[in-house]
Amino acid sequence: MRFLYILLVVLCGKIYSQEVLKNSEIFKKDNLVYKTENSQLFTGKTQSFKNNNHLLLEREYINGILRKYIIYYNGKEQIVSDEEYYNENGNLEKKIRYSFDHKINWIKYYDEYGKKKLEEEYKNEILIYSCPYSNNKKNGIVFAINEKGEKNECKYENGKLIK
Repeated sequence: MRFLYILLVVLCGKIYSQEVLKNSEIFKKDNLVYKTENSQLFTGKTQSFKNNNHLLLEREYINGILRKYIIYYNGKEQIVSDEEYYNENGNLEKKIRYSFDHKINWIKYYDEYGKKKLEEEYKNEILIYSCPYSNNKKNGIVFAINEKGEKNECKYENGKLIK
């Protein structure tokens, strides 16, 4: 069964209508996603369900390139567990993981080559941990707030703690 709905999405000043397809209605070739029915590059969403009623995950594509990947917690409500964002070249830019109540989230940022450049943790929208990376190694001032509310900082160079 195929669903079509209009979702106004503003991207780069353009408005798109968005199709929602099953994974069986698309195919991947040379890292691009196409619609099976006409072999055109796909712009829209794919969704995967458990028992045909529980949404497990969604993928959003623009011109055949994966731009967003969403995973949902298992349960009656649709609560986002993880989100991944990809750039126009299909490379990972940012990953967000949420606690079930969304009071805590963990964010990882990546450079254009897919290497981690920053890791952060927020509790009730307050930054409680931040760690910069260079070449996937801790590099710079690592900041943290402990459970007592005390701020701590330490410095890393090329993955090694500097005293």
